[in-house]
Amino acid sequence: MQVTITYNDDTAFTIEEIVKQATYNYGKKAEVVVMPDSVKPHDLIYFALQQIITHNQLSMMYEDKHTYQKSLQELRNETLFKLDEILSQVIIDNESKVA
Repeated sequence: MQVTITYNDDTAFTIEEIVKQATYNYGKKAEVVVMPDSVKPHDLIYFALQQIITHNQLSMMYEDKHTYQKSLQELRNETLFKLDEILSQVIIDNESKVA
């Protein structure tokens, strides 16, 4: 018998954490799909950014609290650089579709 459970988890930091908990609760055959709260663009962007930076940010928080702010700024800069690249590609793609 297949059972589908849908819920919002506001406490987990990572997808791996959610999968681990579901496997613990429902067994190794549990199929876990983690998605943003909605398909609204801002929710999708938030979810993507969360997945991109959370592992690194948590590692920085626990590894060396003295350099956390500097490391966080570097992570922000790297992430903004990647976002700028993606935004540029979207703009180029849109322009090529019009041409």
